[in-house]
Amino acid sequence: MKEDSWFKEFHDKSFYIAFRRNKLLKKIKSEYQEIEVFENEFWGKVLIIDGLVMLTEKDELFYHEAIAHPPLFVHCCPEKVLIIGGGDGGTLREVLKHNVKRVDLVEIDREVINVAKEFFPSLATSFSDKRANIITEDGIKYLKDTENIYDVIIVDSSEPFGPSSVLFTDEFYSLMRDKTSEDGVISSQLGSFIFHKNFIKKFFVNVKNLFNSSSLYKGITPTYPGGIWVYGIFSKRNSVKNVKWNNKLPLSYYNELIYKGSLFEDI
Repeated sequence: MKEDSWFKEFHDKSFYIAFRRNKLLKKIKSEYQEIEVFENEFWGKVLIIDGLVMLTEKDELFYHEAIAHPPLFVHCCPEKVLIIGGGDGGTLREVLKHNVKRVDLVEIDREVINVAKEFFPSLATSFSDKRANIITEDGIKYLKDTENIYDVIIVDSSEPFGPSSVLFTDEFYSLMRDKTSEDGVISSQLGSFIFHKNFIKKFFVNVKNLFNSSSLYKGITPTYPGGIWVYGIFSKRNSVKNVKWNNKLPLSYYNELIYKGSLFEDI
């Protein structure tokens, strides 16, 4: 097979992750980014944005369960949830497993949502839930303009570099704190435990004191660089270590023991 039949994601001049493109399904340039979908015989359909793997059908559940459920269980009774990013629908799917009343998903790029509906129906079915409200807008602008107050905010963005870097500042987290209820909880993905370690440490030092309780926690996502992914969780009132987990929820991988065992406050 020709060399150009392989997708390569570089993370260092001496290291990259490669996927064989068994079949290219779509490649477009939206107003904001380049989006590609191809099939791989092992991982299934793969979503690429600006040269980085966003998800594969085979292991997306590891990421989406890890980012969505901890903040919802730290909060005692979440009713209103905001997802910033998450245009593939996976985090929304997980949030809707809870007894929430409303979920606003703010995705800047409508094409991400369209691609998810076309190629990832197991994620995109969440868009049709009557509790879901899909908003195509810049996340920061939405937060500044909205009068809504949320119980939980989940930042499901791409890596903390380039256009997404503004979503990883203490100013942005102060804004999110102001848009959450008294018991508000925030979670976000922060990057690779191996490749983004220095960035994550600097970020957490700047942000953790904005909240009563803050921590980092780890999860595995095999197709992400290094395989170990880091998330942040921030609470205005309740300790992030105290979770009221519902073991009856239909989860494939994540549970209370994994969450508690993955918490750490430094890196």
